Amino acid sequence: MAEIDFRNKINWRRRYRSPQGVKSEHEILRIFESDRGRVINSPAIRRLQQKTQVFPLERNAAVRTRLTHSLEVQQVGRYIAKEVLSRLKEQGKLEQYGLAELTGPFESIVEMACLMHDIGNPPFGHFGEAAINDWFSQRLFPIDAASQPLSHDRCAVAVLKLQEGEDDLNALRRKIRQDLCHFEGNAQGIRLVHTLLRMNLTWAQVGCILKYTRPAWHVGPVPESHSYLMKKPGFYLAEEGYISRLRKELSLGEYSRFPLTWIMEAADDISYCVADLEDAVEKRIFTVERLYQHLYESWGEHQPEDLFAQVVENAYEKAKTNPLQRITEDQFFMYLRVNTLNKLVPYAAQRFIENLPAVFDGSFNQALLEDESPSSRLLELYKRVAVRRVFNHPDVEQLELQGYRVISGLLDIYQPLLKLPLTDFRELVETEGVRRLPIETRLFHKLSGRHRLAYIEAVNNLHAEAADYPLWEYYYRCRLIQDYISGMTDLYAWDEYRRLMAVE
Repeated sequence: MAEIDFRNKINWRRRYRSPQGVKSEHEILRIFESDRGRVINSPAIRRLQQKTQVFPLERNAAVRTRLTHSLEVQQVGRYIAKEVLSRLKEQGKLEQYGLAELTGPFESIVEMACLMHDIGNPPFGHFGEAAINDWFSQRLFPIDAASQPLSHDRCAVAVLKLQEGEDDLNALRRKIRQDLCHFEGNAQGIRLVHTLLRMNLTWAQVGCILKYTRPAWHVGPVPESHSYLMKKPGFYLAEEGYISRLRKELSLGEYSRFPLTWIMEAADDISYCVADLEDAVEKRIFTVERLYQHLYESWGEHQPEDLFAQVVENAYEKAKTNPLQRITEDQFFMYLRVNTLNKLVPYAAQRFIENLPAVFDGSFNQALLEDESPSSRLLELYKRVAVRRVFNHPDVEQLELQGYRVISGLLDIYQPLLKLPLTDFRELVETEGVRRLPIETRLFHKLSGRHRLAYIEAVNNLHAEAADYPLWEYYYRCRLIQDYISGMTDLYAWDEYRRLMAVE
C-alpha cells in the first residue's frame, strides 16, 4: 500500500478555473471555505427542507426532514473528524501523515460531505428510487431478443431494441438500459454537483461524497475485495469521464473510495439511528416507555455493565429523575443521543486510525461501525427496532405507497416526451414549441431550464452522424426526465401530480 500522505488526497484543485501554483496553508483553507459557501448556498441543500427523512409530507416541524437530518450528520461528522485529528496529534503523527497544515480542510471536507450526502435523494426517499427504477425497468428492460416486439405501452423506442448483429451497438443498448434502471440517490448527488448545478467543487470535496464505487451500468459479480464499497451504484454513465478524472486527481484505484468518506458514512449511521426513533415518538407511534421496552427486548442477553446498560438504560434512568418521576421525551433522547455519541464517535475514530493504511488506500471493505464490537451491536439494535416498529408501521407504509404512486404517475404523465421520435424531439428542443405536438410542447415547457440545459450540452457534444448517436440522445433524454422528477420536493411532486391528474 502507498505511503500515507494526505497532501496527495486533500486535492484543493477544481476541474474548471483551478488555482495554479503552490498554495500556503491560509490559501488552501480559503479554497475550502469557498467550497463551503458553494454547498451551503446551493438550491439542492435548500430543497432538503421539503424532502422525506422517514415520514413523507410531514407538517410537524419537530419531525426531521432531510435538511435537519443532514445538519445533525454534519455535526457528528465534525465531531469524528476532530476526534481523529486529536488522536493523531497525541500520537505525534499529524506531520508524518501530511496533516499538520491540513486539519482545517480535513474537517471542512467531512462537514460539507455530511451536509451534501442526501442531496441526490428523490421525493419520498427510497420509495421514490424504487418507483423510478421499476418504471424504467418495466419499459426499457423486458426485451433480450430481437424477435420479441415492444408492446405499445412501453416507452422504449426502436433505438433501444436489440438488433441482429451489431455487437457494439447492442452492448451499448444493454449498458444504457442497465444504467437508467439503477437510479440511486448517491449517484444522483454526484450528477447534481457536477453536471446539473456545476458547482465546480474541489476534487477532494466531490471525492468525499462518492460513497459507493460501482458504476450504475455494472453487471455480473463484483470483486470480493470491494464487495461492500460496490454494494450500490455510485455514479452514472453520464459522469463516467468525470469520475475517471476524479480517480486520477485523488490517486484512487478502480472501485476504491476517498478516505474521508468513511467518516461521513459513520456520521450518517450514528445520526439517523437515534433520530428515526425520536421522530417515531414525536409522531406518537409509540411512547418512550414502549420504545425502551422494544430496545430492552431486542438487545438479547443483558449484562450489568454492557453497552446497553451504559447507553440506553442510563438514559432511561436519568430521564426519570424529574420531580414527578415520569419519563420525559426530551430528556430521554438528549441523554440517549449524548451517551450514544460518547461511545460511538471515539470508536469510529479508533477504527479509522487502526485501519488507516487500507482506509487511505481506499480499499477498506466495510463501514467503520460494521464489525463484531459492542458499538456495532448497539447501532444494529437501533436499526432493528426502527425497521420493525417504525418503517413497518401502517401509517408510514401508506405514505410510502402514496409516494410510489405519485412518482410513477408523474413518469406516466411525462412519458410522451420519451415516445417522440428523435427528429420530433430535436425540433421541440430547438424551437421550444411545435404546433402539431401540443401535449409534448406543454410538458417540455414544464421542465426546468437547468435540466434542459444539461440535456442540450450533453447532446451537442455528440457526433450527430455517428451510428450510436440515437442511442446516446435517448439516454440523455431519459436522464432529463429522471433529473426533473427526482429533483422535486415531496410537496411539489404531490401537488404537481394532483394538478396534472386534475384531482382536487
